[in-house]
Amino acid sequence: HQLRRRKDTLQQSKANDARIDVPAPAGYDYLPYQRAGIAYAMTRSATLIADEMGLGKTIQALGVVNADKNIRRVVIICPASLKYNWRREARRWLVRKPPIAVADSRGWPRWADVVILNYDILEQLLFKLYAETWDLLVFDEAHYLKNDKAKRTALALGGTYKDERYPGIKAHRRIMLTGTPIVNRPAELWPLVHWLIPDEFPKFFPYAKRYCAAHHN
Repeated sequence: HQLRRRKDTLQQSKANDARIDVPAPAGYDYLPYQRAGIAYAMTRSATLIADEMGLGKTIQALGVVNADKNIRRVVIICPASLKYNWRREARRWLVRKPPIAVADSRGWPRWADVVILNYDILEQLLFKLYAETWDLLVFDEAHYLKNDKAKRTALALGGTYKDERYPGIKAHRRIMLTGTPIVNRPAELWPLVHWLIPDEFPKFFPYAKRYCAAHHN
């Protein structure tokens, strides 16, 4: 049963179209493979969308918001250079037109339901990020979290840094976006998959032994 489920999941992840009705603003529509990505994400609480650059991963994440009427409160974390692109695309693609804001180090936009911020100010805004369980959490360019020893990764995903334990940002639905989930070596994928599917990847060494040729010495 488990093997069959994994095969079905793999086939769904490779789909280039899907029969799913996803609301879109007038004059806009999703490409077939984007519908497939949205459909796949809708079946899971945590999803990695790893399409190559330029294929519209941002649109797929926003499509999940349109497809799930229960999503109200959204936080999007991305590199600083992409914050205003996210705001522009969210204003263009989100059907329900929630209040959208870009957060900065000066404070938190309390009036916004969709908040966009960059990785560099995670620690400064941690008290707000940890204050609630978000309906949707998006990490764009998720390979920024490839180092499980880095403070940024501990703050975002949960973990220990210099003997300080951080719970990570909580959300009912979680999406990671990156065209380069493995930048250099398989160990860099570990923090991502551990966060996405901790039941499948609960401990690092079994992962490293299987995928990184690790061994005791």
